[in-house]
Amino acid sequence: MTKIKSPGSKIILLTLALGLTIGLTLRSIGRENSKTDIIENSRFLLDTLVSIRIYQSDSQEIPDGAFELIEELENQLSHYEASSEISRINSTPVGTAIPVSESTRKLISVGLHYARLSGGAFDPTIGALVNLWNIGTENARLPTLHEIQATLPFVDYRAVLIASETVTLKHQPPTLTSTRMTLDLGGIAKGWIADRVAEFLHNSGEQNFLINLGGNILVSGSKPNGEAYRIGIQDPFDDRGKYLGIITLEVGSVVTSGIYERFFELDGKRYHHILSTSNGYPIDNGLAGVTILSEHSVDGDALSTAIFALGIEEGLKLVHSLEGIEAVLIDTKGNILITPGAEANFEPTTPSLQVEVR
Repeated sequence: MTKIKSPGSKIILLTLALGLTIGLTLRSIGRENSKTDIIENSRFLLDTLVSIRIYQSDSQEIPDGAFELIEELENQLSHYEASSEISRINSTPVGTAIPVSESTRKLISVGLHYARLSGGAFDPTIGALVNLWNIGTENARLPTLHEIQATLPFVDYRAVLIASETVTLKHQPPTLTSTRMTLDLGGIAKGWIADRVAEFLHNSGEQNFLINLGGNILVSGSKPNGEAYRIGIQDPFDDRGKYLGIITLEVGSVVTSGIYERFFELDGKRYHHILSTSNGYPIDNGLAGVTILSEHSVDGDALSTAIFALGIEEGLKLVHSLEGIEAVLIDTKGNILITPGAEANFEPTTPSLQVEVR
């Protein structure tokens, strides 16, 4: 991770976009006979605003190709798309081996890896539980204890078998309901897609860019003035656009999971979208937000959820066991805990913020 800090550069808020901007903006920075344009394009994909900014580029076709790739992967991986490979797995009788693409098999393998690593705190078969709560949709509701307990047996990453060309859900718990085991890669897919977009841009000859998939940030190179990227971390207790710290880096990924992202309130209580695979309820363990710094965005995506689910002590223990992974944790009292490797990259917005290196 870079140690460059540049207070005068632009802040990119690490938060879900609230508006929709479609179009292409070209802005020359005044150098002649070189690749000097800044190309920025935004589209609504992955149920959020996705933006790609390419620095010192001369091709308007490249971002279009990147968005086409994102749309293709979304149609392949989203369990909300009836024709996707994930939906085919979910809708086929249990025990049936479903042929899927190598890309889908690889992503499911990554999800299962982090499920094993976290002892099931992160689980790509959480779909039945997610569908029960529907948080983030107009149908969000508080399920009954009976509904939750009846759904939990359908969350079990050990029931997924990956073969050379197929994926199989190996068993289905006995039930009198229509509930079925459901793969949901929402906790990891955006990171995977960001990495694929970065590969596409590199293969297209681009070295300096920023990818923002609704808060999943991946950067490469630097801005035209040579400054590193500065990424703001949303304050989980304040309005959108209010940040409590800034991450500075030249290459890599920053991904955050927090209680402010998707939630609903009922009788004065907030129910957020990060669900416990052990009790079926939104996780309540003293954490409000987890930011992961990593080389690959897919790792940060999975780990931001896994660390949040594990809690402060077990979560930090897991981070320290992984090479190239750093973290910034915010507890429900507003204290900030950072790993030693993130200290050079993290800058609190005000001196009064309590920051502890752990």
